[in-house]
Amino acid sequence: MDRHLIQFPPKHLALREDVHQLGVLVGEMLREQGGDPLYESVEGDRLAAIGRRGEGGHEDLAQRVAGRPPAMARDLVRAFSTWFQAVNLAEKVHRIRRRREYFLSDGGKPQPGGIEDVLAQLKAQGLSLDDVLELLAGLRIQPILIAHPTESTRRTQLRRQQRMASALLDRLNPSLDPQERRHVWSRLRTEITTGWQTEEHPRQRLTVADEREYAMFHFAEVLYRIVPGFYEEIAAALEALYGARVSDIDPPTVLQFGTWVGGDMEGTPDVHAKTIRETLARQQQVIINEYYTECQQLAAAVRRARAASRSAPSCAGASTSTRCCCQRPAMWSLRATTRCPTACSSRRWASGCDIPTTVAPAAMSASSSSAPTCCWPRAA
Repeated sequence: MDRHLIQFPPKHLALREDVHQLGVLVGEMLREQGGDPLYESVEGDRLAAIGRRGEGGHEDLAQRVAGRPPAMARDLVRAFSTWFQAVNLAEKVHRIRRRREYFLSDGGKPQPGGIEDVLAQLKAQGLSLDDVLELLAGLRIQPILIAHPTESTRRTQLRRQQRMASALLDRLNPSLDPQERRHVWSRLRTEITTGWQTEEHPRQRLTVADEREYAMFHFAEVLYRIVPGFYEEIAAALEALYGARVSDIDPPTVLQFGTWVGGDMEGTPDVHAKTIRETLARQQQVIINEYYTECQQLAAAVRRARAASRSAPSCAGASTSTRCCCQRPAMWSLRATTRCPTACSSRRWASGCDIPTTVAPAAMSASSSSAPTCCWPRAA
């Protein structure tokens, strides 16, 4: 079937082109790494799978895959997996592209179903700022990561996928010149090739520690980066709708996270009291290290800001208590993410009190034998 005969809505034409270009890169990589026989097998199976939609296509595909050596079957599975991973990334980036296009085309109007749109509907129903904050305080969204040891992908592969997504996002920049666009595709080709040369899973039997690090990757390197933006969007929407300075308001904790990783003892003899203590200690170590790193960066920024203010005559009469306008939404983000987001056994932490500033990262060693007082996220 000719791809040009398939009709797509205009809003998805950019995604279609991305998928096509990524398919070309994967095909070039297969020729280079596996030779023409592998590429032709993959292409033949792909065309047979497309033909399966018609009459009699099922038998053709079944005959092609029957009796293949395990090594060849493994390479074919990896080839299609590589392509589908690239397509999934393209779809995620396309959602970002569509969201940006919406805001640019509609002059900054709230996106239907988005946070500002929902809060605007609440205001139209007569809810005051206090009513909305009370409503948000009663809202609980708690994604839970379940334990799947066989799905613990190497963090090198996960970070490679992040770099590919970053390259695809760079392509959205309309000011890129042809040389810069070629460089982006070269980065993608490099990441696809290195992904093929790297085993998806280690050959050794996966342990609870491997599964724990897989979960911590998503918490520390993904969720930790995007949750502040969620709270900042709420704060910005409330300021726009009610004209209030929400930076002085204690934000409600809407998002909480939990995980069974390291604590699911049902039918798993490798999970026991020690793994639970190690998991909780590792979670504390990671989150406090993240806070410690950001505090160091903030301290460096404050030092630079103070030096600049001393050298700027126009700032001489400014009040030292006045916050920069760019700090206001960030205050909500900081307050929301520096609170223990889950209920713990310790009464001190049960209400979500602030992380103690006296705890140094070195004190939260993963080898600590005592159970920590708080967990982030909670191990169920």
